[in-house]
Amino acid sequence: MVRILKKLKKRKMFLAVLTAMCCLITATIPAVADDETADTETTAEDTTDTSTDEEAEDEATRTEEVEEIEITADQVEQYMDEMNSAEGITFYYRPEDYEDTITDENVVDLLDDIELAGIDDETGEVVCTLEEEDDTNDFVIFLSEEGRWLVYTDVDYKNVTMVRKIVSTLELYNDDFDEIERSYTTDGKVEDGEVTYTNEDGWIVTLKSTYDELVSSARYVTENDRLALYVDDDNAVIGLYDKSTDKMWWSTPESAGHDKVATNTIVDDLFSSLKMVYGEPDARSTTTQRSMSDSSIDVDEITDGVKITYTFKKAGITIPVTYTLGEDYLEARVETAEIEEEDTSSAGKLTTSITMMGNFGAASSTEEGYFVIPDGCGALIRYNNGKTTSKSYTGYVYGSDVTAVSETEPAVTEQVYLPMYGIVNEDSAMMVVCTEGDSNVKLLASVSGQSNSSYNTCGFEFVVRDSDTYYMSGDSSTALTMFENGDIKTDTLAVRYYPLETEDTPDYVDIADAYRDYLMSEDGIESMVDSDDPALSLDLYGGVEKQKSILGIPINMKTALTTFEQAEDILTQLSDADVSDISVQYWNWTNNGIKGKVDYKAKASGTLGGKSDWNDLLSFAESRGITIYPAVDNETFVSGSGYYSFTDTAVRISGSYARVYAYNLAYGSQDTDSDALSLLSPASFSELYSDVASNYTKKDLTTISLGSMTSALYGDYGKEVISRDSAQEILESSYQTINDAGISILADTANAYALSYVTEITDVPLQSSGYDVFDEDIPFYQLVMHGLRAYASTAINASANPSQAILMAVASGSNLHYDMIAEETSMLKDTVLENLYYANADAWMDTASQSYAFASDVLSGLGSETIVDYIQEDDVITTTYSNGTEVVVDLDAETATVNGTQYVLSDYLDEGSWSES
Repeated sequence: MVRILKKLKKRKMFLAVLTAMCCLITATIPAVADDETADTETTAEDTTDTSTDEEAEDEATRTEEVEEIEITADQVEQYMDEMNSAEGITFYYRPEDYEDTITDENVVDLLDDIELAGIDDETGEVVCTLEEEDDTNDFVIFLSEEGRWLVYTDVDYKNVTMVRKIVSTLELYNDDFDEIERSYTTDGKVEDGEVTYTNEDGWIVTLKSTYDELVSSARYVTENDRLALYVDDDNAVIGLYDKSTDKMWWSTPESAGHDKVATNTIVDDLFSSLKMVYGEPDARSTTTQRSMSDSSIDVDEITDGVKITYTFKKAGITIPVTYTLGEDYLEARVETAEIEEEDTSSAGKLTTSITMMGNFGAASSTEEGYFVIPDGCGALIRYNNGKTTSKSYTGYVYGSDVTAVSETEPAVTEQVYLPMYGIVNEDSAMMVVCTEGDSNVKLLASVSGQSNSSYNTCGFEFVVRDSDTYYMSGDSSTALTMFENGDIKTDTLAVRYYPLETEDTPDYVDIADAYRDYLMSEDGIESMVDSDDPALSLDLYGGVEKQKSILGIPINMKTALTTFEQAEDILTQLSDADVSDISVQYWNWTNNGIKGKVDYKAKASGTLGGKSDWNDLLSFAESRGITIYPAVDNETFVSGSGYYSFTDTAVRISGSYARVYAYNLAYGSQDTDSDALSLLSPASFSELYSDVASNYTKKDLTTISLGSMTSALYGDYGKEVISRDSAQEILESSYQTINDAGISILADTANAYALSYVTEITDVPLQSSGYDVFDEDIPFYQLVMHGLRAYASTAINASANPSQAILMAVASGSNLHYDMIAEETSMLKDTVLENLYYANADAWMDTASQSYAFASDVLSGLGSETIVDYIQEDDVITTTYSNGTEVVVDLDAETATVNGTQYVLSDYLDEGSWSES
């Protein structure tokens, strides 16, 4: 038989044609005569074909193996039960009682391996003998010993419904069936239920062993010592072969055309290596285009890979993507200057988002594994977790652009700090990193049963033009959408796919280890951990503005919460309680900081004690080995100090100023009765932080905290357009300016781009956003950073369960962190700091020192070690470090065991310490 495949752009149609043709042209090779059965070959000249003389001559060189037939036609007719005739072959089924009714032992022995036999109606010879291979609710499958014959019967074994003769030649015809474009051959071997065909041009076509489903089709492009790259020129499918694990990773699911859950649109989505969304400004609408169904494809070979140009005619948009092999990764890259858009006017079509290989490594509903999501501390989404009614996951890398201020109070969620994700699929694993364009990317993930698909998928979507909504005056019910205009501001979009080579079955710790290696090798991050023992992280709050009545007139006045003298007293008590290493983030220590103005002068507030008390505090801290990071947080501001709301506020895409309001506690709506804060434009950052560096240097300050400016990222869409991508570059340049001045930076949480510039990190979350689709939290951020940077947890005393927070921090190798003010927390009422209601220093002083003693005993000597294993089984967490130390934390018993020595948390804490606080 010659298998005929029609070349079609839509792979789902390609699959349908393949199945149909298999049914129509099955037994076209005449049976082999008895005197030829001893020969192991017959030529393809015996096949029925309509090819030209030249093609027939080529086919004459192809040979097919013949299966050995030991039973005769007479024996079949005498001892087996006749069924029906199909495709010119009459079939016979082995009786159930054949061992009891047949006296000829030789025949019994033959029938032990024959359940079905077929006799050619023309020649009267036995042409195939088969055994049952599989069954379904609709049919039973029989396969011959060499896999050359495939027969389907009904479930009652009464009638043969389909017959196929499988040969080693597979041919791809053009659209008109008048020319063979490619021919493939196979040795017929079945591996993992699949048969592979190849040709001399490097094409590899894989079929299911049942020959009713195309698994994959691609040609060899290039390779290196570790990886090989394949591409399907017809459908732009990318294959990445990992030689070390003998694993082929595909850009689209191999069997998506057989997804019984998916709609046609979703199948197109699954089969598309590129998806784009365009917006129409005048219509205020967006449209999704998929490469499989909506584009023409042109493939060109380049050095180390291919360049695929996708032309979306309906949109008038052309997007070239390069796929190249690195030493240990595959990279997909778009240079946005090469994107062609026919009409970018308000009446035209603008590219708004691009998704490259968004279904890379997708897992079917029968596979086991999970996605590693760097949301907050980190989370796992397990394949097929049954959470089909939950929302699919969407996480904005580095947080959403806060210029688009929400009309209602947003949900409290964690942030995606790292531009990557992981795939663990049974015995294989992949780390995926967004290396360029990461400031404008979303991470998307869904499980089988969500989004009308039976596949589990995870991938990046690049937002190349953002949008904003606004309401017309007098109409608060209809939101109008505006798109970012002008050229695409991000120069390059790039994602790398790193297959992992591990000694054992891979897990999320291997993903974390791979990302740590990436940060060290690609970003040049080196360890800055200067102590192997834990530290106590402390946030002190100097002052706040509070409304007071003066002669009956309400006036906002600077009010001390923790004076410099009180701060020294707090640090003295902790130091005297044997807290040997303290790291302090001191907020609102200047007048501008207290008032909410842009803070850059490094001038100590007189309300807190002035220059003299400030210098005394710094001298005391130095004498005790305490590090103080004076904090400036210039994300939001009120007018003054040289920065004004009408000139220095970031502008939204909609054209309005980005004003930040408090939200009404009862309704969650903006409280417009309160004073709004302005979002400082990134255009001010370079000059601002240059002044900060200069003023800190003049005051002999060598440390600083930049507050939220190591984790907040946003643009400015006014006259001087600054994209998030440009804002990231400005921030990194500002960090470098501060470092060049000899000033160390403490990050109050840190996005990945800030990691190279910061000395230590605080407020690292101990939980994820807790979305329903998540299955469990993991300390992924901590697994990556341990040994590279000292980091502290979120505030223990802000937790609803402090003892559990202490134990989780210890289990993840985190320093403990407390928030404190010296005054009574009643003073915080009706101030911007009223959320610190828990932070009275007197209430938490003993607990802080006692919990530090516990953490110090457990984590001593581990600061510079990496975490090589982390396993949680119910309430027991086992953390293993690179020096072999094993820390076992029992959350229920509230104990920590280090290499056999047990430490009980309650032995360190005064009884009733939580209730006293």
